[in-house]
Amino acid sequence: MPDVNLTIDGHKIAVPAGTLVVEAAKTIGIEIPVFCYHHKLDPVGACRLCLVEMTPGPPRPQTACTTPVAEGMVVKTQTAMAVQARADILEFELANHPLDCPVCDKGGECPLQDFTFRHGYPTSRIDGPRLHFKKPIPLSDKIALDRERCVLCYRCTRYYDEIAWEQELTTDERGVQSFITSQFEQPLKSIFSGNIIDLCPVGALTSRVWRFESRPWDMTHTASVCSKCAVGCSVTLWQRRGQLVRVTSHENDDIDEGWICDRGRFDYTDVNDPSRLRTPTIKGARATWADAINALAAGIKGKGAKLGVSLPHDITNEEAFLFRKLLDGPLKGAKVKMHGRTAIPGPANGSRAQGALPESLMRIREIDDARVIVVVASDLEHDVPIIDLRVKKAISKRGAKLIVVYPDSVDLDRHPGTVHIRNAPGSAAAEVRKLASHELLRDPGGPVAILFGDGYGGEDIDDLASACGDLARKVGGKEMALYRATNERGALAAGVAGWDKLDGVEALFSWGPPPTAGIPKSVKFSASWDHLPRAGHEAAVVLPATTFAERQGSYTNLEGTVQFLRPPIPVPAPLKEGWEVLCELAAALGLHLDYAGVAPIQREMALQTPDPEPAPPPVLVGPAHP
Repeated sequence: MPDVNLTIDGHKIAVPAGTLVVEAAKTIGIEIPVFCYHHKLDPVGACRLCLVEMTPGPPRPQTACTTPVAEGMVVKTQTAMAVQARADILEFELANHPLDCPVCDKGGECPLQDFTFRHGYPTSRIDGPRLHFKKPIPLSDKIALDRERCVLCYRCTRYYDEIAWEQELTTDERGVQSFITSQFEQPLKSIFSGNIIDLCPVGALTSRVWRFESRPWDMTHTASVCSKCAVGCSVTLWQRRGQLVRVTSHENDDIDEGWICDRGRFDYTDVNDPSRLRTPTIKGARATWADAINALAAGIKGKGAKLGVSLPHDITNEEAFLFRKLLDGPLKGAKVKMHGRTAIPGPANGSRAQGALPESLMRIREIDDARVIVVVASDLEHDVPIIDLRVKKAISKRGAKLIVVYPDSVDLDRHPGTVHIRNAPGSAAAEVRKLASHELLRDPGGPVAILFGDGYGGEDIDDLASACGDLARKVGGKEMALYRATNERGALAAGVAGWDKLDGVEALFSWGPPPTAGIPKSVKFSASWDHLPRAGHEAAVVLPATTFAERQGSYTNLEGTVQFLRPPIPVPAPLKEGWEVLCELAAALGLHLDYAGVAPIQREMALQTPDPEPAPPPVLVGPAHP
């Protein structure tokens, strides 16, 4: 698009056609306050806080959040009329606000506080009784609603309609009596519900998991990567006094666009669990690290195929790299199974000998521009939730067509235009081969995205991968393999496949949760390395593990992007980092691994496996986008 020239407060600028005035002002550091406007939602002009003067135009304040720039436009944000209009709006917003900032979780990072200070009247002329509602309202077990604080910006209801495609929130009553409520007063069930907490510009929507836990200035925040699935969303981890107290989204347009699922947002309390394992044990008795590792080594050494190892879904690239050295040496022949992984083979440089997939050509961001999207053998909402939102965006914002090949109902069926082929389990490949002649794919009119999972083990994955590859070539599309385990692709690239059956093993090393199928009856020696005591971990040797909030390293997400973990919490003694434990275990098994930290491991990895290119997460400079 050609640039448009305009003037804002005397500054001549040029921005792309279609840019809204509020966004144009940001490019030169001019603040136009907003409540209802959010750069990921459609503008509605509901709160009127963004009023400015514009010429050409009528001689009254105009909303900067709904007005696109025009050639020769002159915008004035500091005229007497614009300043008074914004102050009047803030005065009305505060007329019924409870002014409970000392106990509000939004205090310290609240736009209403900041805008009142910068744009409001110094004193209020309104002294009548305030409107009161029952509070707080439990919208779910994770989210509370304080209706008295709500400024009716409708960000939450618009998010549900535009982004999540779920009708769980609505507005009841009219006029000054209006309030946000759940549909039919039913609890929110969406796996994407927590995003409304970040979207809320005041303290009306708060996390019940974090409620009254701390204040923003009491915490330190660290940009990191979510550990709950293979998408690798950017998150901000907030710690206070050595505890992880909050997880929020951190916008990364290439991957997550600022949204995270509820698993990533709320499933962190185990980090602070009082029952956390802190010291090694041998047969239930406390032991030193040296004794425990020697006991572990003695129990698994020389077992070959009689040894089974259960890997965690979130093993880091660095840990996988070191573990590969053990598999090539003293643990050669061991059976390995990764917790929660798919049956999808890895990229050609780190997979099993046969049936290897080519490198996935599709990036997550490319889904936005697809004209036809084919989703095969995967329920996106549960497998890779943010990919589900990305597909919805392509459909609702870009008009993409959708074909789903899956036996059961899925979240994407909400769209009336979805073509859902309900195949019999195990027949997905055959259905994919028929799609080349489908009317939506005969002339797609643009890029085609083919996203495929493993059907939860119910499909012949080699046949399905081949069918998807053939379809991509026929229609000029691109593929993306939908891995489920957090660092599944990274572990595969390191040569740690993790899909063996553990039947018949005599020694079992459970790293992370116990095997899903339970401990095989044939096991005579078992050891566990985990951060929590769990049923199934009644092991001879138990090693305490760190969590994602304490771990250094990196993950490779499903598109092949390497992102680095930045732990907000230092490893508390006597815990040890994963790389350190693996090096000590290697020494006890007779293999010398000499590393002084994660950085030397990463340097060696870079020399041996230069592909894919590392992509560090964005630098966090403040709270999530208001």
